[in-house]
Amino acid sequence: MKVFLRVSALVILVALIFSACLKSNSTSTSEGYTPESELTSIKHWLDSVKALNVNIDTTSTGILYIPGKVGTGPTVKAGDVVVVKYTGKLLNGEIFDASAWHSEDAKYEYLHKAPTDATKTMIQGWEEGIEVLRKGGSGTFLIPSNKAYGSSGKGSILPYTPLIFVIEVVNIR
Repeated sequence: MKVFLRVSALVILVALIFSACLKSNSTSTSEGYTPESELTSIKHWLDSVKALNVNIDTTSTGILYIPGKVGTGPTVKAGDVVVVKYTGKLLNGEIFDASAWHSEDAKYEYLHKAPTDATKTMIQGWEEGIEVLRKGGSGTFLIPSNKAYGSSGKGSILPYTPLIFVIEVVNIR
């Protein structure tokens, strides 16, 4: 029951953060981002999170994250096959990807590679951020565009767009 309450509290917290971002983010996704507007958007996100008295941590590579559930297993490392549940969002709260879109059980499995590995399949910020999580753990990560899709964007993600990923590590093999 304690785990359920913790997860429920985390879900509510994340919803509050994203709704605060919606209200304070003046840059519409249809307008696109510039490096300057990206910094402004990130500042608004940080201000909204700080206003909620949420603990914001930073990885060794500078990725901002809100720790969620603390896992009890090993941390993710290069060469691990990682099973995750995730949701990818823009700062305005719009979901652009989710593990639930790819499988019935909402789990996504991939081979984790070092963030500097040219053959990695995930964006650099994901690969850097997930290494702070343990099996069974979760977190919300703010990934700046230079560690995501940068000045080129990808699909519906416009250039200079910071991304938010809510990630839960279900299993590590």
